Amino acid sequence: MLPSHGYQGFRAAPIPTGWVQLGDTWVLWWSGRQIANIRCGKDGAVRVRLDARKMWQIKEVPAASIAQGKRYAERWCAARLYPEMRLRAAVARLLDTTPAEPLEPLPGLPPTREQQDQARRLAEATAIATARVKEALEPAKPMPATKPRPRDARKAWVRAGLQQLRRGV
Repeated sequence: MLPSHGYQGFRAAPIPTGWVQLGDTWVLWWSGRQIANIRCGKDGAVRVRLDARKMWQIKEVPAASIAQGKRYAERWCAARLYPEMRLRAAVARLLDTTPAEPLEPLPGLPPTREQQDQARRLAEATAIATARVKEALEPAKPMPATKPRPRDARKAWVRAGLQQLRRGV
């Protein structure tokens, strides 16, 4: 996993916090970025990648197990992210995954005349577009039955001549 610094792109889901398992990798998220990554290699060795400092300072250490790597990463990152706090309190704050209380919405102002007109035009356009889509999705109507056309006498004469030529008469 690459460290995620800077632009995060458009997010529809909430920003992850705390430990998140991605396949066989455990990732510690803090403030919208990965600060620790624990991976078990094919040889069974556990590698801990720590990234809670400046982005060019990445530390990689071995661990005996995933659990030990997680404990080490929690303490190491908490000590660097919250240096003013005691270690136990810093780890608790780092791993706190309770979502923040949402702010109360601002009291809404009544819509202006322009906003009402815009909403009305949008509703009309939506209705028209929906009707077009429904019409396009309807099954095709069968073609009307056609009367057999009378055969042209001149074409029959030409066909008869070609048939005689093919037979070798």
